[in-house]
Amino acid sequence: LTSQITSSVTAINAYSQQISALNTNIKRAIASTSQNGQLPNDLMDQRDQIINQMNAEIKVSVQTQTNGAVNIFIGNGQALVIDEQAISLRAMQSLIDPSKLDIAYQSGSNLIPIQQSSLQGGNLGAYLAFRDQSLEPARNALGRVALGLATSVNQQNQLGQDLYGNLGGNIFNVASPSVDKGAFNSGSALVSAAISDVGALTTSNYQLRYDGTNYTMLRLSDNAVTNLGATLPQTVDGFTVSLTSGTPIAGDSFLIRPTANGARDISVATTDPGKIAAAAPMRTAAALANTGSGQISAGEVVGPPPTDANLQATVNITFTSLTTFTVSGAVPAVVGSVAYTPGQNISYNGWIAKMSGAPATGDVFTISKNINAVGDNRNALQLAQLQTQNLMANGTASFQGIYEQLVGEVGAKTYEMNVSSKAQGNMVAQMIASQQSVSGVNLDEEAANLIRYQRAYQASAKAIQISNTLFEALLSLGR
Repeated sequence: LTSQITSSVTAINAYSQQISALNTNIKRAIASTSQNGQLPNDLMDQRDQIINQMNAEIKVSVQTQTNGAVNIFIGNGQALVIDEQAISLRAMQSLIDPSKLDIAYQSGSNLIPIQQSSLQGGNLGAYLAFRDQSLEPARNALGRVALGLATSVNQQNQLGQDLYGNLGGNIFNVASPSVDKGAFNSGSALVSAAISDVGALTTSNYQLRYDGTNYTMLRLSDNAVTNLGATLPQTVDGFTVSLTSGTPIAGDSFLIRPTANGARDISVATTDPGKIAAAAPMRTAAALANTGSGQISAGEVVGPPPTDANLQATVNITFTSLTTFTVSGAVPAVVGSVAYTPGQNISYNGWIAKMSGAPATGDVFTISKNINAVGDNRNALQLAQLQTQNLMANGTASFQGIYEQLVGEVGAKTYEMNVSSKAQGNMVAQMIASQQSVSGVNLDEEAANLIRYQRAYQASAKAIQISNTLFEALLSLGR
């Protein structure tokens, strides 16, 4: 797309140069033939053809001068050709978003940006509209899916134990938000951003602004403003912005794109399947000497990571009666008896388990490090359940749900563009027909005229022949 934008700008500049050169030739031709009233129609037709070709690249307005020259304007009245002068366009790195190209005037060695939304019509207008209205939102949406998937899998894997008996690590490398310093910043401040809650992420880009006292965050998709106060770090829509170094000055701004690179930069962090943490790092057990009907579930780790430092420490639950138990090994230590109700959850040291049944006095239940994890798939089941959990869009959608939404939006946009393309094509055909009805040649009409003139010529020739015959007859009578 960047290459197409650059090529379109190059073509527009070439057409501008050709039109300005033709303006020069047409003016001179008109001046030299002003006495006999002849116009340089061939040159003017050639110029009209080039204007049509330029109009295919960008919508232009044409103003005809009394001297025969034309002026060409684009956008909100920006001049491309004034009489014999052609003004060049350039594709430059955007001052707001360095990942984009903006269109600017070339004035000597200076580049003057044009309001991009004013550049409509033709190939260039289509490229810019597609990039800003379709491609970038779709890229951000796909990036959000990738970030949500990678981050959630990593977090769940960190709550388990791998085949080597270690706590799980990252399965995926996750992209960081992109932060770009404003082109006109005066301060030395550097800002960074990090994902804090993938479930709260949107598909928008953001602009962080500093007014000399306070920071504000502008969400570019709907222009919603969040006041952040006088200090950083602050969290907005699932990401946290921090002042890395330096000092901001009033008027400084930063463009933040939380999800733009999520799909591009996702990658596998390990190729060793043994590092998939399928097991849970702790296990529960009931003492063989227990006499009651009490039971304890297999237990699971409480998320999100990082896990509790004492997660794998041994904890003993000893029932002192049918309704009370004591706890040893928990951090912090549990003093005294704890009331027991069948079906209740117990949670210490970063894990949670459920007690049920009727334990007898003296029954003991132990939660300890999982030293024989082969065949344990508790965390693998938790990983599998991520597929259907509503982890995205503030807990309202799953990975599959937001991906289906993206596919649906792309499909609807494609259909809309196809319909618009056909409508625009019909409009162009009608405009060409209208133009040709005035300036073009109708071959059928000209053929009819040719036959009419031929018949008239034949009739005239016949009349002359008859007149000549009569004249000869009269002369013969006189002789």
